[in-house]
This record gives sequence, C-alpha cells and structure tokens, in this order.
Amino acid sequence: MAFGGSPREMAKAVADGYMNFTSANLRRFKTPEKLREVLNFLTVMEREVRNEIIADDDFDGTRKKHFRLGNLRKAKMVIQGFAKSRRIQL
Repeated sequence: MAFGGSPREMAKAVADGYMNFTSANLRRFKTPEKLREVLNFLTVMEREVRNEIIADDDFDGTRKKHFRLGNLRKAKMVIQGFAKSRRIQL
C-alpha cells in the first residue's frame, strides 16, 4: 500500500486529521484498484464514525465526531475528483 501501513490505518489517520489527500500524493496509487480500496476503507470508516454513540451533553465528543466525518468526506471528494480528472472509474 502506498504511504505504508494498511488501508484501514490510513483511513483512521485521515479521519483523525493526521493525513490528507491531494492530487499530488494520489498519483502514488498506480492502479485504479488501489484507489477503490482506499475509497472503500474511507466509506467503512465513515460508517463506523457515524455509528459511534455519544452522550447528548458531550460537546467535545460531538465536535470530534463531526470533525472526523468532515475529514472523511473531504478525502472521499478529493479521491473522486482525482479519479474523474484521470477518467478512472471507481
């Protein structure tokens, strides 16, 4: 896998804000299958974050959940835009 580590760990790093995708670093993915794999793990991570149960009065927990969801959505949009510009079907 590009960037080292598993795609699951990469998706977790994106969600937590430790890593982001740009068109420059997406070029490292040589095949469309690798892009699909990363996109699938981002979708799985997004589902997991949505399913987290947070108390109604936990402001920081809610903020962190929305922060993570935003990061995952942005990463998915960048990957989809990159694939569209390269005419790669995902």
